[in-house]
Amino acid sequence: MPCRWLPSLVVAGGLSASAAWAETAITIVADLPGASRLAAPATGQTLYILDATARTVTAVDPFAPAKRWQAIGHTDFDGGSDKPVHPVALACVDSNTLAVVCHTGIEWTLRAFRLAPPGTERGPPTLLQSLSLGNAADASPTVDVFVSDTRDWLAVVGLPAPLPSIVRAPIAGARLGNFSDRLCPSVTSPERLLAATASPFDEWVVASRRDDPAPGRTRLAFHANPGQPRLLDLDLGLTGVRDTAYCRGTGTLWCVAEGDGAATSAAGLWRIDAALAAGRQVAAPVAIARLPSPLSVVCLSERAVAISGGGADRRVLLVNPAEPQP
Repeated sequence: MPCRWLPSLVVAGGLSASAAWAETAITIVADLPGASRLAAPATGQTLYILDATARTVTAVDPFAPAKRWQAIGHTDFDGGSDKPVHPVALACVDSNTLAVVCHTGIEWTLRAFRLAPPGTERGPPTLLQSLSLGNAADASPTVDVFVSDTRDWLAVVGLPAPLPSIVRAPIAGARLGNFSDRLCPSVTSPERLLAATASPFDEWVVASRRDDPAPGRTRLAFHANPGQPRLLDLDLGLTGVRDTAYCRGTGTLWCVAEGDGAATSAAGLWRIDAALAAGRQVAAPVAIARLPSPLSVVCLSERAVAISGGGADRRVLLVNPAEPQP
């Protein structure tokens, strides 16, 4: 069963990753040494940057980056806890509500914060909910959280064992229901989850590393909203995928990947086009912007994509991507 996928469907013979580096990629934040995961509301007017080292969330106007403020501080995360609370991933439930995955020792939680509306006096955020995700001793570098385009559900992916690698919670207004691995795709050993997001059609889109039919192979799988069946299972053709995101306006799928150093698999931002090869649908990655050790990607609009990374030279870039060529 074919999946409703991407707008740039082309016919090609032997497809491989291609490079078409964007001319417009500017640094908008370069002074947050722990900048990691990114999030933005549907409007794309505010970019939230998680600083995992400082344990803060900074809000910035991505089109006027001098306008920035602290959305959540480390004392807001700790909230009277006798141990420091470590945020690892975040997502926008709505324009003023942030969902943040945290761990305190072995305890994993999702904390929902209500922020002051833009244009008002910015007081401290309000902790609306703290939902348990379970206990696990190891911290996982792949943990992420995302909200479906319909805003009907939220998912946390990449939790360390023995917790389920993917869990989901319903959204009712600004509040979340309980988490469960029911209605989620299954990721079984030795398959390793790399990233996940939701498509504009409310499908699951899961990038994973598998050893079948070749060691370390990166696959891109589309699943129906209930988690099954699997609609598409494609060779992604990239190495070290770190994050994925859809653009609401165009339905374009973006990802950031480490790459392997080759010109056709470099580190940075990639657009994942759909293509037809020998009558079958395949994934055709197109390189858009370079960034070493990329960590996160978020689509702000059809002409603005934000990415974070840089390794020791941590920064956030705003990319104006080139139009897909037919």
